Amino acid sequence: MHTPLTLRRAGRGAIALVAFSGVLSELAALKAAGLTGTPPPDASAFQSLIGTLTSNWEWLIGTGIGLAFVLVAGLMIFGSQNAPQYLFKIIGGIMLILIVIPAVLA
Repeated sequence: MHTPLTLRRAGRGAIALVAFSGVLSELAALKAAGLTGTPPPDASAFQSLIGTLTSNWEWLIGTGIGLAFVLVAGLMIFGSQNAPQYLFKIIGGIMLILIVIPAVLA
């Protein structure tokens, strides 16, 4: 007698097997088309470009977040009653971008 739990596990296993076979067939098609897995001779230039853009982007994000925190700290120093609200909105936005959105997309 099969319980619903074992049927669900079998269904998940079947889905995983179909997905895995699809990936293998795509890899076989790429290999048949001549993909060897070695990068082209000038791939290092493209890698350095992407690395530079990534480091610039990280620097810009860090600078923007730092400036936002300095602005909120200035608001707190001068007695703004809305400063904690802005601080929590900034922290919530950062957490949304760094934690929630990648977890949903994964």
